[in-house]
Amino acid sequence: MELGDKTMLTTMCLSAQYRRPKLVLLATIAALAISSAMAVILGFILSGTLSIEIITYISGIMFLSLGIFTLARSNSEIPETCDNPGTLFGMFSLVLLSELGDKSQITILALAAQSLFPIIVFAGAVIGFLIVNSLGAFAGNRVAQRIPLRIVKRVVGTVFILFGLLIIFGIL
Repeated sequence: MELGDKTMLTTMCLSAQYRRPKLVLLATIAALAISSAMAVILGFILSGTLSIEIITYISGIMFLSLGIFTLARSNSEIPETCDNPGTLFGMFSLVLLSELGDKSQITILALAAQSLFPIIVFAGAVIGFLIVNSLGAFAGNRVAQRIPLRIVKRVVGTVFILFGLLIIFGIL
């Protein structure tokens, strides 16, 4: 279900932008593991406490903001580093918020609710996310090695703005 999904594409874009696929993958998998755990353990409570519309708008605004920020810095040929904890937290937050209420989280919640072994559902989800997002992280890094950084940043910024708009308008 995640092949070609916005999370895989986001991982690919972040990896292309920062050229640190292992750190991008770490932030992405940590966010996806937490999202999956929330689906397995607290899915029903979260949906009753915090409106999915609020989560959706916050996610869309984060994508828009990151897209605008990336485009504003797109003329630089100097790769940005992930050494700043704020950058790592930003990647983590972006993926976590974009997954809340997403089809994968809802699927994990439904599978866990029907399973006698929800921990296996969680483990399967995390392993699946790891495989798909590893592909995205390393593919993004490979693409970035062949294309000038300013073009990568422009494409990444545009993709994030597009994701933000599609999320806010309920299309994605």
